[in-house]
Amino acid sequence: MVHALFAILNTARAGEAYYTGFETPPFNLGPDKIRGTDGWSGPMLFAGKALSGILSEAQHGVTDIGNAAYLGGNPARVTGVNNKSVYLRRAVNLDPVALGQEVASFSVVFGIKDSTADSLFRRDNFEFQIWNTNSQLLGGIQFDNNRLDSLTGLPLRSIYLLYWNGSAFVYTNTGYSFLPETLEVLDFRINFRTNRWTVTVGGAPLFQDISFYTGPNLRNLGSTVAQMQVTNTYPFSTDIYPGDNFMLFDDYRLRTDPVTVTLESSWTAAGACKLDWNEEYGYRYRLQYSADCANWFDFPETIHTAMITGDRSFTDTTSPRPERRLFRVRRDDP
Repeated sequence: MVHALFAILNTARAGEAYYTGFETPPFNLGPDKIRGTDGWSGPMLFAGKALSGILSEAQHGVTDIGNAAYLGGNPARVTGVNNKSVYLRRAVNLDPVALGQEVASFSVVFGIKDSTADSLFRRDNFEFQIWNTNSQLLGGIQFDNNRLDSLTGLPLRSIYLLYWNGSAFVYTNTGYSFLPETLEVLDFRINFRTNRWTVTVGGAPLFQDISFYTGPNLRNLGSTVAQMQVTNTYPFSTDIYPGDNFMLFDDYRLRTDPVTVTLESSWTAAGACKLDWNEEYGYRYRLQYSADCANWFDFPETIHTAMITGDRSFTDTTSPRPERRLFRVRRDDP
């Protein structure tokens, strides 16, 4: 008889670091109702400018989601601010690696409403970012609603990867675009131990298992940030002219989890035992066997450092087949 063991090594309890659906309470409906509620903060210079707030379902018109937050939507000139970044941040101030919960998962439902003739079609960009505990940008995703197609005159709606390299913002086009006026789910999965991340929109990957942050800043989990980058400052550099485009967002969730290994077994047509398990980039793995759960031995050919995040298989073709054999996967941190 063959038993497959569920193997989790060097792990801690997982936990939801934050969730909100922006419902009442604690949030109140109206403009400028997010900052100062439930741990949210933002720059004082935009206080009272009606560039963020909470809308009821009756106001935003999307059924079955209840309240939702927004950024933008007010095309009025904002004078004397000398800052184009209108943001809302929710701090959690965690070190996922120290907690033994090195994987941070952030998800949010979002949609972007385009500008109209009422704002002369001025358009802006919208972002979700990860900051460290020193309020420094580590990485994020920008939804560009500003750059136009030279043939159609409509926004290209490109999606950019962004980070701060220590002296400048770096933007890389992912090659994908977002759908206007459509709610989609944005997901970040960041392994703070291996410094790799994957981002999906609507379940489709923008990129998978690439380096998260390689700059000089401290790499931990300080805040998640929703941001509008106003693109128009003409004619006065200290004044901004947002469009009436806006980003609606809801179901804002952040959690941390340990890396786990799930081991499953099955029989081949030839009667051998096939073992399948999941692996994470950068960790060292080995499949082991035992007859008594006390003395464990390696399958030497399975000892390796994972170069990708994915699944791995091994078939035990030992002959004659032992009457009793137990299996486990051992995982060591990078």
